[in-house]
Amino acid sequence: MITRTILCCMCALMSCPVGAEEVSLARAVELAVEHAPAMKAAEAGRDMADQEAAIGYAGLMPRLDATGTYQLRNQKTTYDQPRNLFLTNQKYRDSTVGLRLVQPLFDLERWAGYRQGALSAETGEMKLRLEHQRLMLETAQTYLEAVTARAALLSARAKEAAAESLAEQAQATFKAGVMTFNEGLDADARRDLAQAERLAAENDLDQARDRLASLTGNMEIGVFPPSIAGDLAVPASTEPESWERRAAEQAISVRLARLQFRTAEQEELKAVGSNLPKVEAFASLQGNRATSGQLGTGTRTRDQAVGLQVSMPLFAGGGDVARVKMSKKAALQADYLLQDDIRLARLTARQAYRGYAAAISQMHAMRKAVASAKEAADAARMGHEVGLRTLTDVLDADGRRFEAEKNLAGAEAQFVFAELQLKSSVGTLDSEPLPDVFGVGSPGDVAVGSFR
Repeated sequence: MITRTILCCMCALMSCPVGAEEVSLARAVELAVEHAPAMKAAEAGRDMADQEAAIGYAGLMPRLDATGTYQLRNQKTTYDQPRNLFLTNQKYRDSTVGLRLVQPLFDLERWAGYRQGALSAETGEMKLRLEHQRLMLETAQTYLEAVTARAALLSARAKEAAAESLAEQAQATFKAGVMTFNEGLDADARRDLAQAERLAAENDLDQARDRLASLTGNMEIGVFPPSIAGDLAVPASTEPESWERRAAEQAISVRLARLQFRTAEQEELKAVGSNLPKVEAFASLQGNRATSGQLGTGTRTRDQAVGLQVSMPLFAGGGDVARVKMSKKAALQADYLLQDDIRLARLTARQAYRGYAAAISQMHAMRKAVASAKEAADAARMGHEVGLRTLTDVLDADGRRFEAEKNLAGAEAQFVFAELQLKSSVGTLDSEPLPDVFGVGSPGDVAVGSFR
């Protein structure tokens, strides 16, 4: 693994632009969460849903209303039989003030609205978590693409330097009459090809950094080279069925669908409740002051009352019945969507587990391939020095070595992303620390994030 350590050091010195801020995967995700407008929108939606819960709760609380009127009245009265006792033409001022307190005692529609409000608050929080997990995965994927692009650039630079050195050597040996003209042309062609590969790798890295900067809001950002422990194993739950069961219960999408189904059930109960009697207790206090009356004198009236009132809709043109039927169908639709989300969650967890196990095996295989390729490249150089191997053999061996090192970085990045996908499939990605697999230490110093 000496080569990997050298490449990590080269990466730190060569791959970042001057002034770039080196960030870890966890820091990149933190910056993205702080910067992303989608997260701000999800947070606003969560806060709005919290207010729906407050509105539903308020519907069960007492309601106190104050009323007040002030009138200038001109009242003329004509009696069928003359009445001298009462005035027939009055002009006076009339003012009324009052308070009315109403407490719902039985109102199924209001109770269902209260339950809907509470479920809405939970739904808002779950949508925020879902967006958080989506943003974490997107940022991690973009970050790992930058890491892979950085490793590819290192490989391309090393390959170009080796090809340049061998091309110069080929030119010198050709002049000395030791090497054929065709071998010299082959060395030059490989050098030019390596230069083209390096230019393409530089462009890939620049584009990967631009995508990462767009997510994090930081235009001067660098990435750490991979540093993953050598002793990796499949997580404790070795059967995909266990991950499927966890996903069916804990996946964010399933929990959100389950909340939406329960909300639809409350909407159905709300529609039924709108057709049932409503019982309320009330208490009222009202005062009236009139400057004149039928007897020609002002009056003061104070009215107090307590009681119960019952109301029940009798006919609404069939709209109430249609509303009940519609809410039943909406609940049925939400139930089917829940079952489909459970199916998808189980499939996603199974595929994520298989991808994670395959990523570990692939990374172990690539580490062996890097070691073998390095030994083959060293052997080819030694054979060339003693005249047993041609320059083409050396170039081919070096190309395989650099390609293997680039593929190892890709396998390491794929392993990290597979672990994040597995955690996301069971709804624990945003509640557990991100794997600390990128840092300035040498390979093998940092352990992989643990599973719970």
